[in-house]
Amino acid sequence: MRARSPGPGLRKTAGLPVVQRRRVDLWQSNDYRWRELFETADVMSEGATRVEPDGPVYYGSTSVLLTLTSCGGLVPDADAEQLLALVPRDPHARLRAVRVACLEAQLRSGGTLGRVQAEVTVKRDPRGIRVDIDVEADVHALDSAETG
Repeated sequence: MRARSPGPGLRKTAGLPVVQRRRVDLWQSNDYRWRELFETADVMSEGATRVEPDGPVYYGSTSVLLTLTSCGGLVPDADAEQLLALVPRDPHARLRAVRVACLEAQLRSGGTLGRVQAEVTVKRDPRGIRVDIDVEADVHALDSAETG
């Protein structure tokens, strides 16, 4: 007598349909408007350069708050939920967020940044949409004041 296999048994597949219909939402954003939103955003950063065995590395995070119009910003209150879903998926928005974080990292690192690794997280905030960017980058050519 043969032992049963632990998985499901063999079964004939059903035929594939001749035609399938699929509806897709297509979103279009405007880079100029993203630029306006990120240029007027509230930015807060923290981070520092640490000396690692392979050389100095900058670790930090930047929070960018895209403020609602009801709180004095440029994000229309009616569009907040759509933008909350769109920011992590839109390459223009992500690139602008990472550029803000890289600029902040460059100012805080005490040297020239090498390759940057960034992780972007988007959250709803009572005042708007908060984009958090965690940054890690190799630091080249540290300023002499930083090295001692």
